[in-house]
Amino acid sequence: MAHPQTIQIFLPDGDPQGIRIAAITTRIIQVIEIPRARLSDFLTMKEAAHVGVYWLFGEDEETGQPKAYIGQTSALGSRLKQHHDGKDFWNRALVALSLTHSLTVTHAHYLEWQSINRALEAHRYGLMNGTAGSRPHAPPALDAECREIFATIDILLTTLGYPLFEPLLRQAPMLAASGDREQQPPVQDASRDIAIYLRNDRAQATGRYTETGLVVLAGS
Repeated sequence: MAHPQTIQIFLPDGDPQGIRIAAITTRIIQVIEIPRARLSDFLTMKEAAHVGVYWLFGEDEETGQPKAYIGQTSALGSRLKQHHDGKDFWNRALVALSLTHSLTVTHAHYLEWQSINRALEAHRYGLMNGTAGSRPHAPPALDAECREIFATIDILLTTLGYPLFEPLLRQAPMLAASGDREQQPPVQDASRDIAIYLRNDRAQATGRYTETGLVVLAGS
């Protein structure tokens, strides 16, 4: 359940379009946003040597669809340098790491798996990983720890403008039976997403106004 939280965003060089470091002030996980053009600056930071999970964000050149790639590594800087040389689509990378060096490679593998699964479920970005594969083995204590870490990562990614794990629609729209569609009024559900309908001789469409804009539903 959502609850009030304090998030700190630090600008190392004072540039809001440059490297940004986000953290919930009471937790040890932080997320660093790195513009591709500033990768060399990140490589000089001590955080570049950390174990962590990372996300690459960009767009499809033809369709403009947002795309993402998810990975994990024992050395964030080295892996991002490899992707700088080998992947063209991305323009920003976000990395998650522990301020206390408490993340292990096992944590990173589990968080990568969890990230891919949640991103595939949300359908918000075109994911370049494919399937998430099988669930990594984790004892109950590590599983619980990773779930808590992931909740922090989810909040920080969304705060920085990358709602990778947030579905466009939180629940299915309320549709009338086919014979009653002409009379179906707009409705407002508990999630506050408002359904709207277009019916004429050339179009039949259903959409919903959400917190991020108008979403036209599949089949319209």
